[in-house]
Amino acid sequence: MINTEIHSMQIEQAVLAALMTVSESFAQVENLLTEDDFHATRHKLIFKAVVDLDSKNSPYDAVLINQWIETHGFSEAVGGEKYLMQILGDAPSSFYNLISYAEKLKDLTACRKVESVAQKIILNARSLTVSRGDLVFNAQTAFAEINTEQSTESLFHIHDAAANTFVEMHEKMTALTQGKTMIKGIQTGIYDLDKKLGDVEPGCLMVIAARPAMGKTTMLQVIASNVAIFQQKPVLIMSGEMPKEQIAMRMCCAAGPADISKVRNAPHTLPQEEFTAYTQAVAMLKNVRMQINDTSRPSIANIRESIRKVKHQYGSVGAVFIDYLQIMKTTKSFAREDLKIAYFTGELKAMAKEFDCVVVLLSQLNRELEKRPNKRPVLSDLRESGAIEQDADQILFLYRDEIYNKESKYQGIAEAILGKNRHGESGTSYMHSQLKYCQFSNLDSSAIDQLQGLGGGV
Repeated sequence: MINTEIHSMQIEQAVLAALMTVSESFAQVENLLTEDDFHATRHKLIFKAVVDLDSKNSPYDAVLINQWIETHGFSEAVGGEKYLMQILGDAPSSFYNLISYAEKLKDLTACRKVESVAQKIILNARSLTVSRGDLVFNAQTAFAEINTEQSTESLFHIHDAAANTFVEMHEKMTALTQGKTMIKGIQTGIYDLDKKLGDVEPGCLMVIAARPAMGKTTMLQVIASNVAIFQQKPVLIMSGEMPKEQIAMRMCCAAGPADISKVRNAPHTLPQEEFTAYTQAVAMLKNVRMQINDTSRPSIANIRESIRKVKHQYGSVGAVFIDYLQIMKTTKSFAREDLKIAYFTGELKAMAKEFDCVVVLLSQLNRELEKRPNKRPVLSDLRESGAIEQDADQILFLYRDEIYNKESKYQGIAEAILGKNRHGESGTSYMHSQLKYCQFSNLDSSAIDQLQGLGGGV
């Protein structure tokens, strides 16, 4: 029998050192590591402290971890502050290696489980009390269970998956007859657009792209408000370009409505009814489940940590809005800009699946479209369009003809052009544009029919 336990004190210390050194680093391994992945009891306790402090939205540096250990009576078992300082002094603590160290710990955990099962099988075999058929079956089952534990994916028979879709259809039909809704994802609140989009389901990455002055940020807040206020789903806005107060001001102006230019620059000139409406909007937002992070140039780690905190606070996340793609930052080096964009969109799509939410990403368009007679956007107008086209489930372009044509027949009208819609139809939808009040709003069916007859959309 093998007597030496399979473990690595150095790797365990390296993981703990990275966690204690770099703020918010636990988000990188929270879905990967457990206490059981640490062999040493003192390391299990230190990791337990990290988990507990993080769950309370507290930092988890060495000082706070030592306080936690003392409070819970584990100082002797851990070795106190002296051992924590030893870890920080002896172990490599590069945050960029944290995932690699964590994966190695998982490998060691798997090895320990295999060894344990193997030892039990050997003892069973030597007992000579089990038939060869049972012996082989028990061995196969035991190792299969280990494989299942280590797997991150599940296998489903096609019939089971199909049956699930039938159940979902039946639930939606039943809900409809009862006057209820079965919307699992999000909707924009713009009826003509929602007819094409349908229910934008969790796990989807939606990209909204436009040239300046078309209303990207307004569209973001329209959808965010609809999701948070009317659908009552938790919302996170990552506003890398606009301060949180400006986002809140625009939300209140839209809800009022109130003239954004007067609210921002000359509130004393606001009509009494708009001032009252703005005040009521501020009060109404108190109970709305919406969080704003206005970190300039957010990274993937910033976004992930913010989503995790929203989920911890509300239990789930309905939608995440990111303004905007081209100002996101990363410490990674890429040979070309399109590779960097591919990294961002790939990570955001993965986060949509991981957190079971919709990610709505704003993006800029190339200036080249300005040279065309018809300036309505198409997919090739996306900056570094290949990666965005591949990862996005929906790509929505915003266009206001009056920006380019002062005599346009589309005065006060915005076009929402679905360039890609993985789960529905593409085409152009129409809405009333009132950017003065930070609004896009619904048109009646007759107005939409008239606009469609003009044939301006794509």
